[in-house]
Amino acid sequence: MADDFTIAFDGISEFQAKLEAVRAQYPYKEEEILLKLGKTLKASAKSKTPTGVSKKHVKNQYKLSKVNYLKDGTNITMTNTSPLFHLLEKGHVIRNEKNGQALGFVPGKHMVEIAMLELEQTLPATVEDWLDGVLGGAS
Repeated sequence: MADDFTIAFDGISEFQAKLEAVRAQYPYKEEEILLKLGKTLKASAKSKTPTGVSKKHVKNQYKLSKVNYLKDGTNITMTNTSPLFHLLEKGHVIRNEKNGQALGFVPGKHMVEIAMLELEQTLPATVEDWLDGVLGGAS
């Protein structure tokens, strides 16, 4: 898998008008669904993160940011503060300590990438249910 990947959520365009209506009427409700989706992503990535002697703390270092309000929308960011996270996520080369010769490659686990793909599958249904609840089934 590539080092730099982009996840684009297909099927969200039909919800855009509904989201604009919710944003105008209930500005705090958008924060509610973003936090819910962020917590779901964090739990999914955490459950996929392997534990080991030197990797145990990686699982406990996932952090969610506060909701960021931008001109054209809002967002939330998930990070992992462990210094080993990028090695575990993307993979790394094993080198000989004495001469630096490459001995092999450990493939990445891609925990966050897989969690994002799983969230992408459930996102339209989750947002539709949330919109039905907020708009009282009128959507």
